[in-house]
Amino acid sequence: MSHKNEINLELKEAEFSYKGGFCLKPVSHTFRSGTFSVLLGPNGSGKTTLFTLLNGIQKPERGGVFIDGQPVHHIPPRARAKIIGLIPQINDRPFGYTVEDMVKMGRYPHQGLLGREGPVDIRIVEETLERLDLIKLRTRSIKELSGGEYQRVLLGRVLVQQPSILLLDEPANHLDLKHQLTLLSLLKEETRLGAIVITVLHDINQALLYGDWGLLLEEGVCISSGKPQELLTPDLISRVYQVELAEYKNEDGSRTLLGPGGKI
Repeated sequence: MSHKNEINLELKEAEFSYKGGFCLKPVSHTFRSGTFSVLLGPNGSGKTTLFTLLNGIQKPERGGVFIDGQPVHHIPPRARAKIIGLIPQINDRPFGYTVEDMVKMGRYPHQGLLGREGPVDIRIVEETLERLDLIKLRTRSIKELSGGEYQRVLLGRVLVQQPSILLLDEPANHLDLKHQLTLLSLLKEETRLGAIVITVLHDINQALLYGDWGLLLEEGVCISSGKPQELLTPDLISRVYQVELAEYKNEDGSRTLLGPGGKI
């Protein structure tokens, strides 16, 4: 682990539309070092589209996405990979790779043209395998892994990049409860080291527990943003998600969670 460089990721009136379909209306927001931000909203609200703009997969039709004032699309791919670490939703698994092979791939941006690994690469990979409880799986083919195990491998590949910005699309999917909590705590630890963490989450209570900031989307519009405890009120959740929820507090009243508001 190492402390990240101070960095800002900024959306400036960024918008995008698909031909004959969904339109993401202009969004402006600055993500700052040391913060855990959550993109929230029901299916079809625009979370994934906004996510693809942030990671450079899509280019805004108008407005822009900037890292310290520089358009993301102007940063060469290799240099961008040292800044942004991306975990998309689980996709197809390439054939013939072990867990360790996949994690090592994340060191590519830091290696020379011949791609030879040095002592630093070996140390960082080893530390990451340990952090993610992957030591015992290191020689296992990724084709043999469960969805949760593979998700941890993808996270490992990103962490060894040592990026200043981590973008994760529903990272807790496929994970059991233990590894969900481990993952979210690890991401929180990355923010304490100075990283920007931006993640799409469906679990509102995870956003309340771990998020520093939230952006709530509805039908392609960012309708509100703020600290999760202020943003995720029962009234607003009822309107956006079409579900009745109530607030529940722990014994000393220091923490609020949301749960069923009517009879179960």
